[in-house]
Amino acid sequence: MLTLLSVFGPLAEPVEYDAIIVGGGHNGLATAAYLGRAGLTTLVLERRGVLGGAAVSEHPWPGYTVSTLSYVLSLMPPEIIAELELRRHGLTLYPLAADYYVPFPDGSHLLLTKDPAQAHDEIGKFSKKDADAWPAFSAYLAKIARLVRPLLLMTPPAVGAKSPADLLELARFAWKLKGLDVKTTGDFVKVMTLSVAELLEEWFESPQVKAARCVSGAIGTYGGPYTPGTAYVLLHHYIGEIDGQMAEWAFVRGGTGAVSEAIAADAREHGADIRTGARVGHILVKAGRAAGVALTDGTELRAKSVISNAHPKITFCELVDAKDLPGEFKRAIDRYKTRSGTVKINLALAELPQFVGLAPQDSMTAARSFIQLCDSMEYLERAFDDAKYGKASVAPYSDGVLPTIVDDSLAPAGKHIMSCFTQYVPASWSQAPHRQELDAYADRVVAGYERFASNLPGAIEHRQVLGPYDMEQEYGLVGGNIMHGDLTLDQLFSWRPVAGYADYRTPIRGLYLCGSGTHPGGGISGINGRNASHEILKDLKRHR
Repeated sequence: MLTLLSVFGPLAEPVEYDAIIVGGGHNGLATAAYLGRAGLTTLVLERRGVLGGAAVSEHPWPGYTVSTLSYVLSLMPPEIIAELELRRHGLTLYPLAADYYVPFPDGSHLLLTKDPAQAHDEIGKFSKKDADAWPAFSAYLAKIARLVRPLLLMTPPAVGAKSPADLLELARFAWKLKGLDVKTTGDFVKVMTLSVAELLEEWFESPQVKAARCVSGAIGTYGGPYTPGTAYVLLHHYIGEIDGQMAEWAFVRGGTGAVSEAIAADAREHGADIRTGARVGHILVKAGRAAGVALTDGTELRAKSVISNAHPKITFCELVDAKDLPGEFKRAIDRYKTRSGTVKINLALAELPQFVGLAPQDSMTAARSFIQLCDSMEYLERAFDDAKYGKASVAPYSDGVLPTIVDDSLAPAGKHIMSCFTQYVPASWSQAPHRQELDAYADRVVAGYERFASNLPGAIEHRQVLGPYDMEQEYGLVGGNIMHGDLTLDQLFSWRPVAGYADYRTPIRGLYLCGSGTHPGGGISGINGRNASHEILKDLKRHR
């Protein structure tokens, strides 16, 4: 019997999609899901063989599932989880049992949980004054986080523009800040401009407490705790919530790629066509308007709108011709800062690390927290200084987690995974592999943990070490920057990625951005995709 394929050949592509999304990271998938729910025909093109971008689960060793880059969830708002029905699509979260486990060279430690009484007693070992200040500091951050959080879910206004539409957006922004008193305004300015060290020194006297909190100001940043602006990075990591608990973090069953897969499931359910192994070589522009994409295999696909989930530098320096961009815009993109000293180390372990000096119950709590290799702000600053002056940290910083404590799907029975987010290597390492130096650096990270988990080196069965070069070449993180660009004041809100183009639109009509290089920045949030989809739908409605 003749088949339809034998008579007509391969089924033809649609004449034109409503939207083509370049990149199958979680924000690109979220954009597809929201556009699909609005009835648009949407195509997602991912160059790699697996979805997720930096929020990806992969299998480097038989029997193991590893969150290769991003490793915990916090920043995704409950609105997105509900709107895309992610729990129905299989998203399962396991909140961490504690914020930090920080061992110190003298054998003492700080193990901070959400229990106010426990935190008070634990901090009180080092400073009664700091124990009393801790809840006030948490309330202080929560107050500013509640102020900032609604701003994340809105499109930034074009500050300084005078069109009626821009003035209306500014008025909406001002309305979000209604009731802001003088003190809160001052607190907001402090958090946006101070270093995390300066902020902590206003509140605490104990080096141990400052060591525990300063790391959240340095994660993903090419700077140390004394670098101006790192106080905001601390706040950025405080804004998220899990099940109504602010500043909560969680493991994702199946690894962080399960977040991307849940979003993809919703997008497919609403009509999205999602393809892996489909590398976009060029964004087609006709008469100043995005018209579709050309794949590297020569296939051309047409669309009314093109949305790039890729890094801004990849979008505008590789996928778009410079002649299609205003010179001033192109120069601003060329100056966009996207540096990193991050190295991700994933370990397959034959057994759990055994923490010296901890009771069994505390040891299990520590294993369900961030296990910190940083015993003072000076330790972290010295680690950055090494990279700043051209060498990998002699004593690196690391946040380690053990997701297999709660998720038995990730490793063979009795085995474990330790996922270590570490810093720093020189930013220039994004330009070459530096394999030998990275291996020596990873050895130093393991040796640092061995100081308080003596069985760790002997438990390692497999090791994966990914530096800035790997992150750029394989995952599209230019400079190895996990945020798609530095989270500095000049690259936030109305200035991300470029002043005048923070509304997810670009100088090319019909071409939009939706990745972490847009407001509100990086992290597994889906906010960028949600906000971008709203602007795309607004434009489509306006032009119908």
